[in-house]
Amino acid sequence: MKKIGAFLLFLFFAGVVFANDGAYFMSGNQLIPIKETSIEVRKEILSLKRMGDFLEVTVDYTFFNPEKRSKTILVGFEAFSPEGDADFYPKNGQHPYMNDFTVNLNQKILPYEISYVSTENKEKEFSLAEIENSDYMLDYAEFYYVYHFNATFQPGNNRLVHTYKFRLSGSVDYAYDFDYILTAANRWANNKIDDFTLNIDMGAYQDFYINPTFFKSVDEWTIHGVGEKVDDFMKEYRFSNGQNAAGFFIHNGTIQFKKKDFHPKGELFLFNPRFFFINNVFSLQNNLPFHKDLTIFFDEIEDENALKVLQNLPYARRGYIFKNKILKNYYEKMPWYIPNEAYVPEPNELDEMEQKWLEGLKNIKILKTK
Repeated sequence: MKKIGAFLLFLFFAGVVFANDGAYFMSGNQLIPIKETSIEVRKEILSLKRMGDFLEVTVDYTFFNPEKRSKTILVGFEAFSPEGDADFYPKNGQHPYMNDFTVNLNQKILPYEISYVSTENKEKEFSLAEIENSDYMLDYAEFYYVYHFNATFQPGNNRLVHTYKFRLSGSVDYAYDFDYILTAANRWANNKIDDFTLNIDMGAYQDFYINPTFFKSVDEWTIHGVGEKVDDFMKEYRFSNGQNAAGFFIHNGTIQFKKKDFHPKGELFLFNPRFFFINNVFSLQNNLPFHKDLTIFFDEIEDENALKVLQNLPYARRGYIFKNKILKNYYEKMPWYIPNEAYVPEPNELDEMEQKWLEGLKNIKILKTK
């Protein structure tokens, strides 16, 4: 195993300790040069695709070597260890929640090695045997993973495609969430990304939220498909410190962020909150989330009108135009509701999660009846 700990300049963040309230599995990260380099990032297309409990990450880079000869440098990918209710130990020497790590440089797959670097002292590396023989009593590991490889950049442009999958984190506060370290891109020679694109595909009928740390407004995002986007939303979500988030309500399709001369000053944090679980009684004063992978989050409902609202959630997602005044008034206030005159409700078209939702409503206690 190559010694690389002495060359790591800093950790990007300390991580989040969920204790027994959830699990932090991993964050995403840019590739970084382990030493200073003259190599520049001319273009980057970062694509994130949710696949159930996992996130598939594809990063398509165009690097530029300004020199007249080829240049080989050591490149690293930092993967922080799991925390909370998670397994810390490597699986076959690799991060336990990351799969299919690949690096393809100029159509050639590169081999890589893995180091285990101390979170307390970046000069210190652990051997795999030391980690496997240790007994962690804390909610976090005292090391993080560094996947590293030698990359030979030819003069001019070089295409590097980097892929991996990792399990989405979750907690008592978030159904799922993930971080992606954007500022690491500033470590390359040009201290920015000349042409940056971020594509996010979280699936059909999903609502999710992004902290505005590297953008100012949802006007900087494009929805490719059908959906809504809202600024200044979710100020009440936990750990926000009063910060608003941008809300995205996607019926189908993807969202995209593009920026020239991108010098990120903040990281990507995308989340789907469990901000309803404290409401033991559902009433028409409560908002309903848009996503389909939703379970019953209350014990009782206020009245029969509230029950009708809940029973019609799957059809409202698809834009059904309600004739019932109560249902019409309620759903037209939802930021994600998009009326669709062509939609005819078909109970048989509902998916398994929606069927479970409707089945679960049969056991809900109604406080007031007509």
